[in-house]
Amino acid sequence: MELFVPKKGNDASSDSYLEKTMKALLLAQLGNMKQRDQIRLLDRAGFGQSEIAAVVASNPKAVSVRLAEIRREARKTRKH
Repeated sequence: MELFVPKKGNDASSDSYLEKTMKALLLAQLGNMKQRDQIRLLDRAGFGQSEIAAVVASNPKAVSVRLAEIRREARKTRKH
């Protein structure tokens, strides 16, 4: 299989290709995970709530609620 690499000098095309490649890799990695685990991973990777919502096909408010639950459980686990 040959890897397609955009020609030099066309930065917009290169950025778009890189963005699509990264998105495909991300989706492949998240494919077999539960949504809660996807949200946790994306949050740890530095994605914002709106970005996470777009990736996991949800809305930012639902992601915010889920993140609050995840963080609350993490605090509870650390105390014990």
